[in-house]
Parts: sequence; structure tokens; C-alpha cells
Amino acid sequence: MTTAKPSYPILELRVALTVSDYQRALQFYCDGLGIEPSGQIRFALQVPNLKMAMERLLAHGATLVHPPVLTPWGDQNVRLQDPDGMQITLFQKPDHPKQDE
Repeated sequence: MTTAKPSYPILELRVALTVSDYQRALQFYCDGLGIEPSGQIRFALQVPNLKMAMERLLAHGATLVHPPVLTPWGDQNVRLQDPDGMQITLFQKPDHPKQDE
């Protein structure tokens, strides 16, 4: 028996954190997890339709920080800012099937 996957508008969530004491955080994450934190807090969300998701956020009060671009790795990215100033990156992978397929 196969279970149909629900169709969600968000496929992946990434969180980037900014810290007040970079050296302390660097040591904590590198020593503890082997990763390096950087940047301001922002969300990166993988969406199935970049244009549609961008238009929905703009209609709900987001502002455009940077228009859509094609990244060197082939994703389409757009950067927005929510009404409280948090930046959001939406990205669509080139090989993601269309939602109605």
C-alpha cells in the first residue's frame, strides 16, 4: 500500500544564525559539531514554484531585497524581507517536478 505525499508549499528549511561572539560560537560549533556558523539570522526555504511563493509573500507584506537570480549551482534564488526585518531566501531547484505532475 502506498501513501500519497501531501503537497506542501515548502520543501526544505535552512536556518542561518548570527552570533554576538563569533569566536566563541566558532569554537562551539567547530569543536562540538564540526560546522561553522556565519551570517545574520535568515531562513532559506526550498519551494516548488519560486515566482508564486515570491508573489504570495510580497502580497502579505514582504519587501524585495534582491530580485530572482540563477545561482552558479543552478537554483533560482530570491531574497525578501519580512515585515519585522528578517531576511528570507526562497530557492527552487532546477530538477524539481512541477506541482501538478
